[in-house]
Amino acid sequence: ALALRLPLPAEVTVELPGRADAPVESAAYFAVSEVLTNAAKHAGADRLWVDLHHTDGRLRITVTDNGRGGASGGTGSGPAGIEKRLGTFGGVLAVSSPAGGPTMVTMEIPCALS
Repeated sequence: ALALRLPLPAEVTVELPGRADAPVESAAYFAVSEVLTNAAKHAGADRLWVDLHHTDGRLRITVTDNGRGGASGGTGSGPAGIEKRLGTFGGVLAVSSPAGGPTMVTMEIPCALS
């Protein structure tokens, strides 16, 4: 649903054999929402890719855009808020965004699926 509301095309791949607990789902939803909003506003991208899967007890979410790069994972209230939200569950945020792009934001949250 988040990807459908974006002003640019997004390809979403979800491979989850079950559901995480509601608090983890909520944290993941709002983290992805923030990353997608930031990409649409600031990346200069014309396409996004979102991948969600669960491996080795971790929900892994990757958001990639084909924009100009140069994003920083540790500055601004957006990334700090995402790190705090994920950190509540022992999760982490990593940003790879070389000048010229692409930008890849990876979020991992330890969890079991039902």
